[in-house]
This record gives sequence, C-alpha cells and structure tokens, in this order.
Amino acid sequence: MEELDKLKQDWKKNQGNFPKFSEKDIYAMLHKKSSSIVKWILIISILEFLFWLGISFLMKDSSSQKQMESFHVDYITIPMTIIGYGIIIYFFCMFYINYRKITTTDNVKNLMSSILRTRKTVSNYIIANIIYLVVTCVVVFIIYFNKDTQLIATLHKYEMNGNAGMFYMIYILLAVICIGIIILFIWLFYKLIYGLLLKRLRHNYEELKKIDL
Repeated sequence: MEELDKLKQDWKKNQGNFPKFSEKDIYAMLHKKSSSIVKWILIISILEFLFWLGISFLMKDSSSQKQMESFHVDYITIPMTIIGYGIIIYFFCMFYINYRKITTTDNVKNLMSSILRTRKTVSNYIIANIIYLVVTCVVVFIIYFNKDTQLIATLHKYEMNGNAGMFYMIYILLAVICIGIIILFIWLFYKLIYGLLLKRLRHNYEELKKIDL
C-alpha cells in the first residue's frame, strides 16, 4: 500500500507535465478514429464481394456446380444468386453512405448518430446474410432431395423396406447439422471481423457521450 501511495503522490506532482486536451481536441481524435473504422467496414465489404465473386468463378467448372446444372433449376439458382449479390451491393452502398456522412459531420450529436447508424447497418447486414445463407442451404437440400438420382434410389430402397421415415429423419438431421456448421463458421467470421470494428465504434460512442454530457 505504501508503494501505491507513493505512486499516486508522484503522479499528482507530475500531473502538470502531461499534455491537456480540450473537448474539441478529443472530438477531433474520436471523429478521425470513427471515420477510419467506417472506412475499413466499407473496404471489407468490397473485399467480401470480390471474394464471393472469385469463389463463384473458381467453382464454375466444379463437379458440384455441373451436377446442379444437370438438375436444370436455373429458374431457382439464378434468382438466388442475384439476390445474394444484391444484398452485398445494397449494404456496400449503405456503408459508403455512412462513411460519407461520418466524414462530413461537424458536431458531437451528429457523430454519435452516425456511429449508431453504422452499427445498426452492420448488424442488419450480418442478419441478412445469415438469413440468406439459411434459405439458400434449405433450397439446395430440397433440390437435391427431388433431383438427385442416387438420393431418390436410396429413398426407394428405404421405402421398400418400410423405413422411409428413417430416411427422412436421417436426411433432415444431416441437413440441419450441415447448415448449423456453415452458419456457425460464417457467424464467427463476421463476429471476428465486424465485431472488432463495432467494439471500437462503441468505445468511441461512449467517449462522445462524456463530451456531450
């Protein structure tokens, strides 16, 4: 305890030697940090769009893609693909708008509002992507269930043995497990990348609240 008291006394003695920042200086620093964070959110969304575009290009000649094409369900897969890219492009535009607003704001209240808006946009983006992923996976499993010849043949074997219910249970269980693993992986990815940036934005927001009060 004596050492701690000595440290406190030394800190009080040297307190005048530390630089003092005005609220204006603190606001400027928080504004710069917040703008940088929102810019990185925008950059990551662009990289993510390019990543999925590259994946779809690389998988163009894959066996799974050819098998899906053999099912002749373009009336389903093409709209789903357009919707997927549409979600990314829409939120990319929203991130850009948020970035423009946060860089041009000129007071504490507007900056706080921009931070809240950005956090909400990112949260909606993550939710929209997870919902789209779940719907896509369910659609793919339904397509395979109705179009894959090997799967249909296996179902007929189970039906002949009076175990059709067992087949449905196994297929649904495997589908749920696969979808769960994919969702968990994507959620962890978003949590790691966007979660870290949102945490920093929240810290900036809390600091701005102190200035605003």
